Amino acid sequence: MKQKQKIFFIYPPYSLISGEQCVQKLQIGSFMPYHLPPYDMMLLSSVAKKRGYETFFKDYGLENETVHDFLRDLRKYKPDFLVVNVSSPDFKRELCVLHAAKEFLDDTVVIAKGDVFNFNSYSVMQSFPEIDIVLRADNEDAFDEIIQYKSLNDVKGITYRINNKITATVDRDARYDLNHLPFFDRDLTDNLRYRRPDTKRPITCIRVSKGCLKECFSCIKSSANTNQVCQRLPKLIVAEIKECIFKYNIKDFVFLSDAINCDNDWLQNLCGLILEEGLDINFCCNLRIDNIDIDTLKIMKKAGCYMISIGFESAFDNTSENPEKSFSFEQVKSAVKTIENAGIMVHASYVVGLPWETRKTIKETFKSAKRLNTHFASFYTAVPFLGTKFFDFIKKNRLGKINYKKPFLYPCVNSCALTTDEIYEYFKAFNRNYCLRARYILKIAKQINSTAKLKIFYKAFVDLLENKSDVFQKNESACHNQESENYSAY
Repeated sequence: MKQKQKIFFIYPPYSLISGEQCVQKLQIGSFMPYHLPPYDMMLLSSVAKKRGYETFFKDYGLENETVHDFLRDLRKYKPDFLVVNVSSPDFKRELCVLHAAKEFLDDTVVIAKGDVFNFNSYSVMQSFPEIDIVLRADNEDAFDEIIQYKSLNDVKGITYRINNKITATVDRDARYDLNHLPFFDRDLTDNLRYRRPDTKRPITCIRVSKGCLKECFSCIKSSANTNQVCQRLPKLIVAEIKECIFKYNIKDFVFLSDAINCDNDWLQNLCGLILEEGLDINFCCNLRIDNIDIDTLKIMKKAGCYMISIGFESAFDNTSENPEKSFSFEQVKSAVKTIENAGIMVHASYVVGLPWETRKTIKETFKSAKRLNTHFASFYTAVPFLGTKFFDFIKKNRLGKINYKKPFLYPCVNSCALTTDEIYEYFKAFNRNYCLRARYILKIAKQINSTAKLKIFYKAFVDLLENKSDVFQKNESACHNQESENYSAY
């Protein structure tokens, strides 16, 4: 078979969210919204370039472009492989671009990827005959083997179509080695497009570990990763940091990890090496509060950690009705105090609309968020992804039809006591009102130490006051209008 030369990576139109880790990336309606680089595609691009391929990338959601723009680019690039990332459970709307592009795909191998395919790849391929291959779970090695034209039957972790027959190969080993992977391809996209929201300096991502020891109620990652934690060698992480500093002039980072403190010894070694190399950087990361260590926090601060993100979910303490919570509010409060005393900001994430929510408990979540008063906070509506305990709970308790049309913005399903409309009103109010409190504004004012930062925060508050009150409705209307226009065209 003739060696193919071009690969086109896309985040498709209609996406309300971009990229692989949707909750971390979706900040619509929250204070100081931002986007992260397409690190999943950057990794696959590096894999492809090692094999001699030319690569292209477009995030149509971020660029606010439509299926018409996609068809234009498809004709322009004439790719041999088209790789489509689907980050939303409303994958059918995102994949509809393939129906529209059918006549342009005769000589193109179409590959679909995303966590949503870990549990339903066969049915997706039945609905979308344009898809030739679906990547499941950890997919960099599978992708590498595909573009080397290995027999698809020998490539683990994929579902593929040959002569209209759909076949699923065995899963790849859950014990995943990150150390053989290349650095992210930062030439794939415009690095200046992605900036840290509070300073406007360029920011990029570095994979440091993958997986989590916990299996949370609503987390699709835990279902896909089978509770395995894989950590990258600190020397490789530091080498990639150096490349970012000296080649791309980027000194701000998101350390990608489902829970970076699963092993505090490894984390201390990483931070120690950053200090030993004299690297002047800033980084943020995810952390679990049930393994916080004060000595680790201190060395993280010295190494450049400026913010830690934690998923607090809801304020409803651990009970039989709330199997997701393994810690009390007092433990959360103590953890936030410990982190902030180490000089590190906290970004808290909350979820409204979990099955056990009532008016009382949902208000308690917001009350607790105000008491914690973290530097940043984001509120999301609960999404029952296929393959999670949440999804099974919805079906078992017959809470109604799941509507994935606007995940993370409009609730997907009722709770046992609240309708989706009621949950939605709380969600909008929480995102807006959290930042418009005198106590919060005072906390933010204390960290403003320059005229530039004053202008950034002033603009963020003005945007919140003037625009964010109806940002959700605007976003929904834009998606609806774009969808109507493009469906009618094809």
